[in-house]
Amino acid sequence: MTNHLIEHLRSNAATNQPGKDWLSPLSGWLLSTLISLEEDCNSGGLLLFAFKSGGPLWRNAVAVAVAMGNLDHHPETFLLRAHGEIDESRDAPSLRAQFAMAIQTMKPQQIVEAALDVLPPSLRGTLKKIGNEPLTTPQAYKRLIDLLGSTTSDGRARRRVLEQVNERLTDNLLQVIETLDLAILTPTVVTHIHDAGVAHRLNASLRAIRILCNAATDKALRESADAMGSNFNAGSFARSWLARADRLEPLGLPIDDAAPDVIRINPAQAEEWGRRFRNCVSSYTQEMAAGASAFFVIEALSVIVVLRLTDAGWMLVGVHTHGNGPVARAVVETVKDRLSGLGVLCILPIKPKGPAASAISGFRRDIDWEFEFEGMGAWD
Repeated sequence: MTNHLIEHLRSNAATNQPGKDWLSPLSGWLLSTLISLEEDCNSGGLLLFAFKSGGPLWRNAVAVAVAMGNLDHHPETFLLRAHGEIDESRDAPSLRAQFAMAIQTMKPQQIVEAALDVLPPSLRGTLKKIGNEPLTTPQAYKRLIDLLGSTTSDGRARRRVLEQVNERLTDNLLQVIETLDLAILTPTVVTHIHDAGVAHRLNASLRAIRILCNAATDKALRESADAMGSNFNAGSFARSWLARADRLEPLGLPIDDAAPDVIRINPAQAEEWGRRFRNCVSSYTQEMAAGASAFFVIEALSVIVVLRLTDAGWMLVGVHTHGNGPVARAVVETVKDRLSGLGVLCILPIKPKGPAASAISGFRRDIDWEFEFEGMGAWD
């Protein structure tokens, strides 16, 4: 099936002239298709043509024709558009063989014109961006044609970005352009996102950012992404916005709206409260935004309390005062009483009592019954 190609390789090797008639590599589904067509074409030579004479644009034009069903479903239409006739004589080659012979005589523009009912805008330039190694699946070409021919506002916006990107068009880049939230869909951003998985995660972050940040308009998000320029990083972008969250979701407890003396800290305020209390509360903005923990200030007691979400509800897990100094037991008890009345679970560690505990602690000096509650020193 590959006699022409093998003969060419033998002949070229015999000349001992490196670089002369070198062949461009080809693999994947398109190579498999061309091998199958070579078997159907009595005259052969298709593979040699594809490796040697058919340049990147020709390869991608053929990929479009095959992906859009011209070979398997309606080769007659393709051949009529290509040559105005089909060989239907008694000894005529099969339609697949005629297709194989036809594409070897056609220029890339002629192939796509025969393959498509309507030629999408910028198709030629887009196929050039794919380069010598075609997209990895026929479905990717179908999606590409759909995107280029889209008449929706969403589709036109994505097509404009595709046209503006100066990178090689790969499957990953195409998926990112198809997926990414329109607010930050720019040529610079899409070329700094590695794959569609990152784009999906960034989209999920943007949904949260819009809920949690008053300032997160589409215009502000785009300006923020553009400001990062060539340093754009999806994780850094999301974290910078979540650190500005100023409308956290309620905890679902009376503490949400029945405790004016218990002030919730949101990420946008965390830095200021950290300065006032001389601690690192501002480093927990991601936990605040994610809803894994909640931080409250009780100014009358000069403490910041930390709650954590558990399967039993919101639980008190820390009490901190200025400079992370020790918190008196009386203050902790007051915090516990105040928060318990607001629906917070307040379960504090205590030292076991009784003769068994005394005997064990006397025998094993390494047992520390006085384990500390977060933010507090030993109780008196």
